[in-house]
Amino acid sequence: MTQWKFASVIENDKEFKIQGTNIWNHYWHCCNRKVEVIEPSEGQSYFFKEYEIKDGDKSISFVAGEFSNGKMGLFLKVD
Repeated sequence: MTQWKFASVIENDKEFKIQGTNIWNHYWHCCNRKVEVIEPSEGQSYFFKEYEIKDGDKSISFVAGEFSNGKMGLFLKVD
């Protein structure tokens, strides 16, 4: 089972890079998997979708969804 760790709260269209790739410059392919994550400051549980983007030969997976107040939470795989 894949584990995910909190990476950041992000804003729509504000540059955010994973492995040097700005996620907003690529199509987010939904992997049709919902992942339970925990919002770090309040400890609330959410179910967010897993996404994948492609940048050349590189494939980047992450989990993202909206917290309250229009803020998005982004989670990365634990190695």
